[in-house]
Amino acid sequence: MDKVDLFRRDYTNDVDEVKNYEIVRKFFDMSEKGEYTLDSQTWDDLNMNKVYEKLNRTYSSPGEEVLYSMLRNPLIDEGELKKRDKIIESFKSNSNLRERLQGIFFDLKKNRLNSFLEMIENVLTVNKVKYYLYTFIGKIFPAIAILLGIFIDPKYLVLLLAVSGLNLLISLKEIKEMKSNGISYLREIIKAAKKIAKVKDNDIVKYTDRITAILKQIKVIDRGTTFVDVENMWGGFFESISGVLLLQECSYYAISGYINKDKKVLLELYYLIGELEALIAVGCYQYNLSGKYAKPKFIKEISLKIKDGVHPLIDNAVPNSIFIKNTGIVLTGTNTSGKSTFLRMLGVNILLAQTFYFTLAKSYEACFFNIVSSISPNDDLINGKSFYMAEADSILRIITALEKDTPVFCPIDEMFRGTNPIERISISAEILTYLIKAKTISIVATHDRELTEILKKSYEFYYFSEDIDSSNGLKFDYKLKKGVSQTRNAIRLLEYMNYPKVITDSAFKRAKSIEGFI
Repeated sequence: MDKVDLFRRDYTNDVDEVKNYEIVRKFFDMSEKGEYTLDSQTWDDLNMNKVYEKLNRTYSSPGEEVLYSMLRNPLIDEGELKKRDKIIESFKSNSNLRERLQGIFFDLKKNRLNSFLEMIENVLTVNKVKYYLYTFIGKIFPAIAILLGIFIDPKYLVLLLAVSGLNLLISLKEIKEMKSNGISYLREIIKAAKKIAKVKDNDIVKYTDRITAILKQIKVIDRGTTFVDVENMWGGFFESISGVLLLQECSYYAISGYINKDKKVLLELYYLIGELEALIAVGCYQYNLSGKYAKPKFIKEISLKIKDGVHPLIDNAVPNSIFIKNTGIVLTGTNTSGKSTFLRMLGVNILLAQTFYFTLAKSYEACFFNIVSSISPNDDLINGKSFYMAEADSILRIITALEKDTPVFCPIDEMFRGTNPIERISISAEILTYLIKAKTISIVATHDRELTEILKKSYEFYYFSEDIDSSNGLKFDYKLKKGVSQTRNAIRLLEYMNYPKVITDSAFKRAKSIEGFI
């Protein structure tokens, strides 16, 4: 299969690739965070690693890492989002441009150990003495020994053998210090950048102009990394004598100071290359949606209106619609009925709208949001936190986010499940009352019906429902309904799962004896 056939095959299919997220997120971890960067809990709450994998069709390290970083950094600027969208549409309509760039990214490949970013993250040793010394014993002295051996006495060639042995020892010792694999990938990045700069297309001229300017700025680094190309000549023949001539060592100490000085511009080059490939990947994903997506409409008033929204990780997902304005939502229903998935569907669509200007819905209209969720807080046993404390920290993130100008979208699943019912309901009611008075769209899923009575004047109520019978078991329609769930199917579910009858019968009796059981 040639490259173009590969690109066209991948363009219309999901790419099944196991990801090492310590590597994928490296660029994001190193980069400066924005005011509304998605924090790790919200990212995990929304299952964004899996969503990222759905979008990802990249061939290079800059592509996959910048795509991840873009998803972690939603924008609050419609103009910038429209610029991204214009480039995505260009890649979808212009297969020649797309495939030419994909060929460059494919040749760049992935730096599996992230040695380039590891090199950039650290301060490289600058030692001009070593540069001059290694230049002399790696290039000048061997040349002198060869000339003496040819024109004066062959015995002088013994000096060549001696210095070759010394140089190999030096090369072995310098491997860790040099981070040579990082320099090798830097060379590949520069070569890819040169190819991209030669692409003449008005839709990506902003990128090609900036890349060209950066290449001029790093000319010394460009020249200093050419030894990588020399090593790879003739099937890698010169790699075997690289250690003897100290090629890598001389090049490293010649440019290490320049790399230290130009780290920011090298990371910018990395980002520009990666953003182009990330936008191609998003275009590929959109293409495979067969038109089942919509461009967002951003408005100033604090509201969220989604028509027939679906979750990207669910095949044949049941669409749901919601319109929230000047209020919050309390969501009820039994476990597995669809509440958590609905929360995540809303969060993911808001994020896609504010990163790549599309949503998995028939229509989307909302203001810009700062997305901060509390769906799956966990015990932090390493830091000695209980589940309750983990929940308290999680909710505090949302309260703290209210200090910023942008309205907060805060989906919350089962507030304070780690404490007793009386305190849980009291705390939840007060926090939700506090949130609704701020610039928020708050939506909380709960089993506590008592909250519906307390919050009836300030919140609206929706629910998901299901049926359980002895022959069919659980039956869900996954459709959002207005009102409060009236079903209590938890014990019936245990009955269906063949729990001992003595347990389920006694549970029914005990439940009926508790005040408020329906």
